[in-house]
Amino acid sequence: MEQENAVNPDFNIPYYIFEELIEYVELTAKGECKSMKWNNIESLLGLAVSSNRLTREQAKCLRETYCREN
Repeated sequence: MEQENAVNPDFNIPYYIFEELIEYVELTAKGECKSMKWNNIESLLGLAVSSNRLTREQAKCLRETYCREN
């Protein structure tokens, strides 16, 4: 069933990742150095996946939605 593999766009983002994403978006808007902030977010996403707070698909969705490093 396709729906089983779909990412729920309303999933709960752990607060510690949410805070980092907000700071990252603010830095991006100001044009300030943000690559270290994104590296921290990547680490937190990995931690959230390994502790079953997020699925791999949800972490991928967050990366694709918020990463401005490419």
